[in-house]
Amino acid sequence: MTTVTNTNNQTDFLETVLALVFSLVLGATGGLVLLAMGWLLVNTPAGTAVAQALALSEKTPWYFTRSAGTVAYLLLAGSTIWGLLLSTKLIKEAVPAALSLAMHNILSWLAVVLTGLHALALLWDSYYSYSLADLTVPFIGPYRPEWVGLGILGFYLMFLTSLSFSLRKQLGQKRWRQLHYATFAVYLLATVHGVMAGTDSSNTGMQVLYWGSGLLVLFLTNFRLLVSKGRSAS
Repeated sequence: MTTVTNTNNQTDFLETVLALVFSLVLGATGGLVLLAMGWLLVNTPAGTAVAQALALSEKTPWYFTRSAGTVAYLLLAGSTIWGLLLSTKLIKEAVPAALSLAMHNILSWLAVVLTGLHALALLWDSYYSYSLADLTVPFIGPYRPEWVGLGILGFYLMFLTSLSFSLRKQLGQKRWRQLHYATFAVYLLATVHGVMAGTDSSNTGMQVLYWGSGLLVLFLTNFRLLVSKGRSAS
């Protein structure tokens, strides 16, 4: 019996290590590919020809980072709302547990990837001069550093909470849930970053997105607390 348990623990550990390595390699590869593509487009004749054929301009990185940021926020809001729906068991009978958790995990990692692209695209912005340090160290960038810095902190927390899916068995259900509460901080930091640093924050569509997702997150959070209190009382 002890041998079987040890074997299962070793298998779980190997699966966790492989998941961590895969996640880190995937993220690093995506960043390097984007950097390489940007360098080729700017510094080679072939890249210049491709840029012209695709009608890329100096403003393209700026348009791209705004679009990627919006999609990343949609994915983050979707992941947060989906996680709250799971915790309140509103969709427990409609969606199998394994599928619902997988969807939550996928939405989280997609938000991480799009946020990374949102930041890296600024390296080719022609209006502001960004460096890797500006994008990785909070509160030192050339544009609204305090609000962009909150976005950087939110990204690190988002990466950590997404990574926690691979460490669920090792952390245990209780500790994993406690760590997962950081998702609320991620959502709040991303929202403040978007409202205060986003050039589209005054747009009606973005205001509907911020207010709509925010009110839904608030409602589901209060609903979850009320349900938990009801169970405790009974």
